[in-house]
Amino acid sequence: MKAAIFSLAGFFVLVFAYSAFEPMVTDAAVATDSVIVNLNVLATISLNTPADVSMTPDITGTGSSTGSTTWTVTTNNSAGWKLEVATDQANTMHSGADVFTDYTEAVDGTPETWSIAASVSEFGFGATGTYIETKFGADKYMGFNSTTKEQVSHSGAETAGDSTTVIFKAEVGSSKLQPTGAYTSTVTATATTL
Repeated sequence: MKAAIFSLAGFFVLVFAYSAFEPMVTDAAVATDSVIVNLNVLATISLNTPADVSMTPDITGTGSSTGSTTWTVTTNNSAGWKLEVATDQANTMHSGADVFTDYTEAVDGTPETWSIAASVSEFGFGATGTYIETKFGADKYMGFNSTTKEQVSHSGAETAGDSTTVIFKAEVGSSKLQPTGAYTSTVTATATTL
């Protein structure tokens, strides 16, 4: 009888051990897939809006006057940006029909050290800053070309804020009789992605 009990106990131990260690057999099916996720980041560009410029000093009879403004370009465009300026008309510094003529360079379109004849009054501009076009150099000026845009600076990378200062200069020559008046000029800066 003891032998039967031990045999029966041994049988159950073997059955339990076999079922515990027997590898599980599964018939699960598997399918996989992947996707490519695309995202476009589009270029944006902005330009600050500085205050209007009051040139100083006032001109009494003859002499010169200067003023400046700073435009700051911000863009995420990895190819960079350019900054151009233009005016709304030829001989843009005017008071009614009276004008300062646009500055005339010795070589058209090439900024130079400011110099005018005694018999004229002229208005022009220069530029300073890290990204200015090399032709402007130190203290160089040129005339506006009416509504034609003139590039003053550029960069080949995105920026959180690159600044360019445009300097305006007007002068009445020593023998010029410039009519009195409140003279104004509208200068527009345009920032464009490259």
